[in-house]
Amino acid sequence: MVHRRRHGSFHDSVSLKDSAGLYSVGDEVTMADVCLAPAIEVELRWGVDFTILLTVWGIYGRLKGLPAFEKGDWPHQEDTSEELRPKE
Repeated sequence: MVHRRRHGSFHDSVSLKDSAGLYSVGDEVTMADVCLAPAIEVELRWGVDFTILLTVWGIYGRLKGLPAFEKGDWPHQEDTSEELRPKE
């Protein structure tokens, strides 16, 4: 299953090279980024290594630095169990 996930993510990374700026499509956050961030979160929980996908990993890193994305990610939701919440 992880192999298939990696293959799909690799294809996405190749596609992003044509449109990416700071984010998925240029230098402004778009719906593509709103969809990308949680998809990466799920893949990371499955142990997928995104460091080899430099475009995707770079975009994800910049998104995670935005307050709205940090506040909206799953570890910061009130229904996330205590052991999975970030340590402040």
